[in-house]
Amino acid sequence: MRTGFEINGDYRLMDSAELVYILTNSAVMVNKVQEKEIAYGENCNFEEVLAKMTPGKRNLVMAGVELYKRCNSKKNEKQQIKCSTDIYDIMHPYLCDNKTEECWAIFLNQSSRVTRKIRVSAGGYAMCPVDVRVILKEAILCEAVALIICHNHPSGNCTPSRQDIQTTKEIELALSGIDVILSDHFIFTDEDYLSMRATGVLQKLRHDIATLKRQIIM
Repeated sequence: MRTGFEINGDYRLMDSAELVYILTNSAVMVNKVQEKEIAYGENCNFEEVLAKMTPGKRNLVMAGVELYKRCNSKKNEKQQIKCSTDIYDIMHPYLCDNKTEECWAIFLNQSSRVTRKIRVSAGGYAMCPVDVRVILKEAILCEAVALIICHNHPSGNCTPSRQDIQTTKEIELALSGIDVILSDHFIFTDEDYLSMRATGVLQKLRHDIATLKRQIIM
């Protein structure tokens, strides 16, 4: 999945006359656009360009423009994470009443809005192996600035296991290499949840990782 700029990369480098020719296949229209730009410093008139298109191409372009506007308008409607309760409200429907463990990742943009949430692993009754590479790949694809890991404990005990802590450490270490922040790791039960950041577990892991990196450098 490429970004919008990458998808439109070739067209962004073209001048207006080139774009108009692609849309209308009309040299007359191209000359008109060039005359306006040179003589008056004006941009091309989009309505004029539309009028010179074939009906089929005009419908396709207008559909594309409308979809682009709608996608942009939806950006500010995405769920915003302001506190732990927001995470609980978002993920509890996915993780409650599960008989086996699942691990989910919530990807966030610069405004702490949810850009995507996916299940990265499904496990057994007492463990849920996580392939960190899956998380890294998805973080890069959706251009995440930060992410939150969530998984459930069917046992009803929110206390993180040794494996939970080790997995969190591996994710934190891997994300530091691509400049993405691990904001938190939540453990859910049907009735409760635990935040590794709120309990200090995440901070301790970061301290341990920083110490390990210093030792390697030395």
